[in-house]
Formats: sequence, C-alpha cells, structure tokens
Amino acid sequence: LIALIAALAGYTMVKFFGIIFLGQPREDKLAQAHDAGGWERVGMLWLVSGCVALGLFPVQFIALIDPVTRTMVGAGMGNTVAAGGWLLVPVAMERASYGPAIFLLGVAASFAIAFLLVRIFYHGRLRRAPPWDCGYPWQNARMQDTAEGFGQPIRQIFEPFFRIERELPTPFDRQPRYHVSVGDPIWHWLYLPLASVVERLARLIGRLQQGRIAVYLLYSFVTLLLVLTVVKQ
Repeated sequence: LIALIAALAGYTMVKFFGIIFLGQPREDKLAQAHDAGGWERVGMLWLVSGCVALGLFPVQFIALIDPVTRTMVGAGMGNTVAAGGWLLVPVAMERASYGPAIFLLGVAASFAIAFLLVRIFYHGRLRRAPPWDCGYPWQNARMQDTAEGFGQPIRQIFEPFFRIERELPTPFDRQPRYHVSVGDPIWHWLYLPLASVVERLARLIGRLQQGRIAVYLLYSFVTLLLVLTVVKQ
C-alpha cells in the first residue's frame, strides 16, 4: 500500500509539473498568474505543521485518541507505544520500531548533503529557457496539454470500477467540444432503480391522498361493509 501511494504521488507531481511549467497558459488571465500570497501560504502551512507534528509526536497523539478507540472497538495501542518512550514507536515489539526524531535527522541530513553536492558540482549551470516545443516552435495555447491529459491514464486504469461517459467531437467539427463524466456504477445500477420504484409507489399513493371527498366516503363505506361481514361470520 505504501509503495502504491508513493507511486501515485510521484506520478501526480511529475504530471502536475509538466502541465503547469512545460506549456503555455490556455487562458489570457493565466499569463498574469503569480505565486500565492503570504496569508494563502499560511493556510497551507498549518496543515503541513499538523502533518509534521503527527509524524514527530505519534506517541502523544495515540495517547489522546486511545480512549476513543477503546470505547468504540474495545482495543487500543496507548500502553504499547508508551512503553518505548516518546522517541520510539513500536508497531509490534517482535517486528520493528519507528524513531521519529532519528528519522527526521536522517531526512534532514540527506537533504543537506544533496544541497551541498548541487551547490558544489552544479553551481552556475542553471539557465532560464523557453518551454520545450517538441521541435515545433509555432505552438499555441490550444495545443497545450490540459487536465484531461493529467487524469486520463489514472482514469483508464480504474475504468472498470467507474461509469464513464464520453462526448467526442468529430474531425470536421468547427467548434470541437470534449466532455467526460465519471460516475458511480452502483448508483446507477442499484440506487436509481430503487428510487424509481419508490417514486412510482409515491405517485400511486398520492392518487389516493389527492382524491375527492365522495371517493373517500366510498372507501369508508366499503371498508365498513367488509368489517361487518367479517364480524358477522
């Protein structure tokens, strides 16, 4: 599962970088785009800080949620993780343990070494150049990649699990339009038929509720006759 998450994250970053930085803006207002402001970055910074805190202090957070898990499922990990101290998180005593501080130091050291190597051996080799045009310098914004190219490979992989409808333009369409809608097959195969049956029953019952007073009196009279017949027998 971790390998799958890492592969999807790597794919997302590579495709995202390629679509944004290796092409021309498809809209005029995007040509004046700029980096996020200070307050916009703060909105993401507190989320990042929470993720870092969860990684560095898992023992404390597990101790906080341990009463909840014990109440809901009758089990918890508070005593197990507390036995190793706040610097060590044992997943299982016989398997392996996780040292958040040691892991952070290792990651920081790796980044520092990589930064120093780049500064020493590749200093001054960076240059600013136009985006790669595939050998065709007359490209315009309409030829650039879109969000469809970003999500199409993943959508094709998981296509058997979704209900995908496509609207494709013809080669001779002067105003081509491409539309894709992704839905849940269970919704169309199970919930919509049940909803249709419920609506039909509701309309049938609605006819009884919205009738005339004479019809209601007839219902009452027929019901009274049936009750008297049953009681007499």
